[in-house]
Amino acid sequence: MPRMNRIYAFIAAIILCGFTNLTFSQADAGLMSQFVDQAKATGDSQLGTIATELTGKMQALGAAVGTNAAITSMLDNTLKSLTGGMDSDALASAFKLAESAKLTPEQLGLAKEVGNLASAYVVQKNFAALEGAQGDVATIVNSLRSGQIAPAVPALKNVATNAHLTDSQKQIITAVADKYAPGWKNAAGALDSIKKLPGF
Repeated sequence: MPRMNRIYAFIAAIILCGFTNLTFSQADAGLMSQFVDQAKATGDSQLGTIATELTGKMQALGAAVGTNAAITSMLDNTLKSLTGGMDSDALASAFKLAESAKLTPEQLGLAKEVGNLASAYVVQKNFAALEGAQGDVATIVNSLRSGQIAPAVPALKNVATNAHLTDSQKQIITAVADKYAPGWKNAAGALDSIKKLPGF
């Protein structure tokens, strides 16, 4: 009889564990769904598409790392920040994913894709209507979504030095430019100096 009790207790523990995991996954799915719905509600079809791609990569990374609490926490923070309109905080969390120790090559690739798509989302959301920058914004967004970063670098520099930026926009585009085009400030400064020379 005691042996049967142990078996029943073991089965109960498995069932309880299963329910616990199910609860967590439903909570994550709910937040992801809320984020995608919020993006679609903006009326910008690009945002809805990018949000769907981003949550898909987040789910893939979450599944790949399994019980890695640090990664799970960063994913949650990124998602909560995006949903709450705290785009700079979202980028900070997303960029930290690829810096995490002990990631396999597959996990690292997914982490970078999450960072790229989070950046694409934030750029599209905050700069799509920026005066004189639509072409550059489209280049940045498309490059980040495809993982081809090189074409985005000149466009990032152009947007980062746009004269119509608000303080909030400057903070966001600086974070993205510093990540994908390190040293862009020096290049922009050099270009400004050249423009001030006679004949330019």
